Amino acid sequence: MRVKLNRNLCDAHLAFCERCLGQFLKYPMGYERRCFEELVDDGQDLLTIELQSGDHNIVLELDGNQRRLLAGEGWAYFVDFAVPMYREKQGRDVKSA
Repeated sequence: MRVKLNRNLCDAHLAFCERCLGQFLKYPMGYERRCFEELVDDGQDLLTIELQSGDHNIVLELDGNQRRLLAGEGWAYFVDFAVPMYREKQGRDVKSA
């Protein structure tokens, strides 16, 4: 399976985002997918996740054990950039908030 996620589409904080992806990893066909842009059954055993977060784009290829690990630990632990806990909404003027 291949999925394309765009964290920029959802303004939920990081803890919610990690739990959301974790639930998908446990129950791929029975969970709401808020930031998913594509979900393709490519017939592969590995799950390929194309993830965009801010200006960063990463690709994770996960086997069954890695899926369970990522579901429990959260995806931010496995990337090589600092993932902000909160994000500003697109187009929002922070000074007027």
